[in-house]
Amino acid sequence: MQNKNRVSRRSFIKMSMVTAGALLTMPKELLSATGAELKKVVIVGGGVAGATVARYLRKFIPQKAQLEITIIEPKTTYTTPFGTNELLTATRTLEELTFDYKVLEAEIDTEIVHQKATALDNTAKRVTVADGIQYAYDYCIVATGIGFEYSDIEGLDETNNHLVPHAYDLWNDGSTEQISMLKSQLDTMPNDGKVVLVAPKNSYRCPPAPYERASQIAQYIKEDKANATITILDPKSSFAKQDSFEKAWEELYGYKTSNATIILKPETITKKIEILADGKKRLTSYEDETIEADVVTYIPTMKASQFTYEAGLVQSGTAAFDMAQRWCPINHETFESTMAGKESIYVIGDSIRSNLPKSGYAANSEAKACAMAIVSKIQGINPIPQSIITNGCYSFVGKEYAISIFQKFKLEEDKSAYALVPQTRGTSPLEADALWRKKEAEQGHAWYANFRRDCFGV
Repeated sequence: MQNKNRVSRRSFIKMSMVTAGALLTMPKELLSATGAELKKVVIVGGGVAGATVARYLRKFIPQKAQLEITIIEPKTTYTTPFGTNELLTATRTLEELTFDYKVLEAEIDTEIVHQKATALDNTAKRVTVADGIQYAYDYCIVATGIGFEYSDIEGLDETNNHLVPHAYDLWNDGSTEQISMLKSQLDTMPNDGKVVLVAPKNSYRCPPAPYERASQIAQYIKEDKANATITILDPKSSFAKQDSFEKAWEELYGYKTSNATIILKPETITKKIEILADGKKRLTSYEDETIEADVVTYIPTMKASQFTYEAGLVQSGTAAFDMAQRWCPINHETFESTMAGKESIYVIGDSIRSNLPKSGYAANSEAKACAMAIVSKIQGINPIPQSIITNGCYSFVGKEYAISIFQKFKLEEDKSAYALVPQTRGTSPLEADALWRKKEAEQGHAWYANFRRDCFGV
């Protein structure tokens, strides 16, 4: 049995290589030198998707005289969202997850513009930044991540959400990180404190992340606040890797017993949050049930970034929020926008409307597919190489205990969506023993280092 486990682990790691499948069979024409005509690519956003697409564009066309790449990213340092839940148990530090852009700049042979992009004009083919400078492009790639919507919750907006920190998107502009604020609130709550995590509605960034966070908070409680509890209020009836999470909770946190540290309330939609005079929070559901808590982490409804709305890349426009039209429609083969008049603008990462998961792993894979599509267009290759979009992640649910998932998606024949490719095993086995879980935790930390290097070069 142990030998079989070792083989399975090796197979899993092999499957989990951080590359789009088509890169393994790249046509030589895609890697050959282009003609003399200079092409300019402007990338708005320097996160996972933006950094990856820049690196792979430069890999495909290394000559700066033939391809000029500009990244517009207001932050001077980047903190990976993946890994941040482990800050709650001091397994990681912010410093370990944070780095600057110097290596990426050297690799793509250009200086990154640390300004906020303020406008995108596809007629003039220019992106304007905060200081008024404009950057011309032949192709523009928008990789600006997610936005948050508060119109469906009473009592919260962008000005006071830090009181119940979502800790989902990280800011590196000198302001307090919400994950640090959440950790501070946990540290100062009473020993018998009550924590509530409000999970988001579908779809949202990193489907397992809220439940990994609940697990990390439960581990923190187990070690530091022995009489506290965490309750998950979930508007959904099910969630990613649920069977694996629940089994872990049973093993580690007394789930479904009278002494449970974690309590799950599915199909519970929170409509109102009040901040009480004593600092406690009162949450009210649509069934008018109330719950009070010392600490609340409210993860709001997510949508495409504000920049995509302002750039006309979302069908619902920039005014009223439309739950059904909150993401950017794209050509699933190339990731080019399908909005009228937006030809040569590509959208990758969390802002796209797609059946692909909204994850860092998927964004990395989409970036490679998009880079291939643009270089294929420059080189006159038709059809473009077919991509296999991959998704995967490790969720840390306790000390030396991780669960994983790995998926492959193939473009359907009509190119309207991606189909999940059946696999013998794409998730951690439910019957895994403690040694397996420990090995997956080790692999998860190794994956982080390799994946980050593939995206950012560091």
